[in-house]
Amino acid sequence: MTESVKLEIQDSVLELVINREDAGNALSNEIIATMNELLMEHRDRSDLKCVCIKGSGEKFFVAGGDLKELISVKEDNETEAMAMNGRAMLDQIRYFPVPVIANINGYALGGGAELAMACDYRIACQNAKFGFIHSSLGITTAWGGIIDLIDSVGSSKALSILIEGKMMNAEEAFAHGIIQEVEKTQEALEARIDALKNTYRSTPIHVIRGIKAVTSQHKRSIHDQLKKVELNSFKRTWMSEAHWEKVNELLSK
Repeated sequence: MTESVKLEIQDSVLELVINREDAGNALSNEIIATMNELLMEHRDRSDLKCVCIKGSGEKFFVAGGDLKELISVKEDNETEAMAMNGRAMLDQIRYFPVPVIANINGYALGGGAELAMACDYRIACQNAKFGFIHSSLGITTAWGGIIDLIDSVGSSKALSILIEGKMMNAEEAFAHGIIQEVEKTQEALEARIDALKNTYRSTPIHVIRGIKAVTSQHKRSIHDQLKKVELNSFKRTWMSEAHWEKVNELLSK
């Protein structure tokens, strides 16, 4: 059976590869549970200096949630559980004790964009696409994406990006401050990731963890203030007629 998430640890770097290339690396319940479990299992390792997350293949980072699973979620308690499960996994990333790098090797859409924003540093290949496309499905973010976006680009720009729900290329995402670096090719992207890993490897662990402790607390303070508001907004929009009309329209294509 194919592993849904591949794990490799090499010289103080933990690499996680979401391994559903045939489904756009969409976040199934299995992948969310596996990612959560692996991050919890390794968070207390004293030898780790950074984590890298990527999607398998060269087309998708993460295409979002798994629509085939999500269409069965319609009741209030189911909707909240779905939102909380995804947020729990992304919180493992946000508050992981060492930096987490998003290796954006393709499309990062919806929940995939939220996953990328939960990471500390985002590097993309030039052919990558980035999209908070939730509004095109008649919903708002569920896993903290709006909060991370506000923290990164400011509330006015975040408002515009989320309401318009447009797909943007890597250069546009860089200009908005959503990603930190753009590389021209997949090879250049991997080389830059390797260089960044080596920078972390050469930095004392207590320095890395000390800095990350402060940035994590900053994130936590913002999320603690706003996560309930985000959850309530998501539940209202998810259960709205407008959302299900959008879903049915998408499924009929």
